[in-house]
Amino acid sequence: MKIGSKGFLIVMLSLFMVACSDQSAPEISSGADRDVTEESTEETDATGTDEQMAALDVDLYNGDSQRAGNAIFDESDGNVMLTLNLEDVSAGDLSIQIHSRGEATPPSFEDAGDDFQEFELPGLEVSEGGAVNQSFELEGVSLLPEAEGTLATEDGSSIIILNGSGSPIIGGIIFPPQ
Repeated sequence: MKIGSKGFLIVMLSLFMVACSDQSAPEISSGADRDVTEESTEETDATGTDEQMAALDVDLYNGDSQRAGNAIFDESDGNVMLTLNLEDVSAGDLSIQIHSRGEATPPSFEDAGDDFQEFELPGLEVSEGGAVNQSFELEGVSLLPEAEGTLATEDGSSIIILNGSGSPIIGGIIFPPQ
């Protein structure tokens, strides 16, 4: 009986310590379908602001509102890398557009607004099974709200993937409108 009491006491003490912890869970905007992390490191640039890193994972949907994969944006040292993971995509040339609104409603994705920037994907490989897993460097954009070329604007931003004829086939919200 004493062993059971000690075990119970340890469990209760552990629960008490967790409940009293001063750490809180990070907040994510309602409607967000991605993970966002930002970390500050020591000050290194000439403007005196912290050098920061940011990463986020965006769910992508096809015209039938079915999940088609994800896009991982990772900013480090002033560069944004995009890793594109898609499934069940028709073979052919694809292009990516970043749009100026944080909306991307299938099937047409018209609510995404105007192109913010278009990125050509030379040599994009769509396997026989319709899978894509490739990384690209995006120039002239940032994930950080205060940076030039930020995708974190008041209207948000979205990613639209087009087929070879220029028709939108996949979309996802990078940052929802604020």
